[in-house]
Amino acid sequence: MPTPKFGQANETNEESLRLEIQELKQKRDTLDQEISQLMAEGYVVSELDDHISLLHEYNDIKDVGQMLMGKLAFPSQPKNTP
Repeated sequence: MPTPKFGQANETNEESLRLEIQELKQKRDTLDQEISQLMAEGYVVSELDDHISLLHEYNDIKDVGQMLMGKLAFPSQPKNTP
């Protein structure tokens, strides 16, 4: 496989960057539409932030509970000391 010359590689790199920029712009536009739709449905960004924070807290508490249940289900065996 022939290696592209510096100028060709640079053009290929620029083209891939243009494509990536275009994809990011499309993703941004899609997200903007979704945000507009959520706001039209009555959602407020600060409320969503609060919900996300509460979900993180819930997951942390759930993880601790699962760890404790695991310790209760499989207690460590005491060591036999002579």
